[in-house]
Amino acid sequence: MRSNPRVRCRDCDFAWYGATAAHGLRLVGSCTRCDGELDFLAQDEVPPAAPVTERLAGLSPAAVLGTPTSWAR
Repeated sequence: MRSNPRVRCRDCDFAWYGATAAHGLRLVGSCTRCDGELDFLAQDEVPPAAPVTERLAGLSPAAVLGTPTSWAR
């Protein structure tokens, strides 16, 4: 694990260290704990997310990926 965080919340000062968390937070756009503003400290590691197109804007994940098979039991 890294000793320096990749993302830190400006409001609650919570920090995230993983690349997956940093990518997810870029998509969410705000702190998942307090809805605060985020500082991305390692800009070069994760490319910016592609913008959501109008065609996909109102769809749920299940509409695109299908229902999870574990629910079909």
